[in-house]
Amino acid sequence: MTVEEYFQIISQENPLEFLSKHICPYLVGTQWDIIRKCAVLMGVTTDRPNMRMRLHILLRGGPGTGKSEFLHWWQQKMNGALVNSELTSKTGLVGDARGKTIHPGLLAQSNGSVLLVDELDKMSTQDQNGLLQAMEEGEYIITKGKNRQAFKAEVRIIASCNDINKIQRPLVDRFDFPFKVSRISRIQRAEYVSDIIDSFMGKNSKDYSLVVKAYLNWAQKAKTRIDPADEPAIKKAIKNYILTTDANIDDVSYRSLEFSILRIAYALALLERSKINEKHINFAIETKDTIIKNFTGNSN
Repeated sequence: MTVEEYFQIISQENPLEFLSKHICPYLVGTQWDIIRKCAVLMGVTTDRPNMRMRLHILLRGGPGTGKSEFLHWWQQKMNGALVNSELTSKTGLVGDARGKTIHPGLLAQSNGSVLLVDELDKMSTQDQNGLLQAMEEGEYIITKGKNRQAFKAEVRIIASCNDINKIQRPLVDRFDFPFKVSRISRIQRAEYVSDIIDSFMGKNSKDYSLVVKAYLNWAQKAKTRIDPADEPAIKKAIKNYILTTDANIDDVSYRSLEFSILRIAYALALLERSKINEKHINFAIETKDTIIKNFTGNSN
């Protein structure tokens, strides 16, 4: 099947449902379904003038839960830039100031890319601070005496960690999609045996990652907005959610809730190349509600 033929199929389907099936398809377990969809939404976002629209993903869980596999797939198939705590301890994620010269780090070098941060909880306070600046402002600053230099870093982040308590709370709050991942149950493992064997034998192994990447790049160039006629319904939906949800949102900032809902709806509209409407907002609300309940259910 050619890229053109595949695009025709996507245009007739739900792009989010269709594309997400091809994101790291060998990871088994229902928990990855929503993570794949959020990765598609993250992949289509880019900043607008004076407005941060980039989405970010955080995967928290122990060894053997698939976090590193997900990051490595995005590195290999989607040209993500992979960094980890061991690497950044030598070169610096944000860079440094040696002698009279300021040296930009990997964060600036990854401007415009998806940055894959493995073991975020093991990174230095300086690197976490720089990452926070980049996620908030699209740039970060290094100061050397009276010399103060800003480096552009409009990055989208997929990060992994084991211990959330070792990450600064404001940094955790900037992740639109924080997930708690775990090893799947024996029942789920048994259900996926057939799929694993098919994968091992090379059955149904058609790789559509290039098409996914091409579609995201294409949709990213689209423009979308909220039609004034839809504004009242959108405002009402968000207000009702805040007032009625049983999720613990008291410690979730407006950047990570209200603005995040809008960013998610924006990304979904880009995928569909349509205006932002109430349907997109409702999807964003349901997604955020599910993620908040999952992530805050057990913070240890």
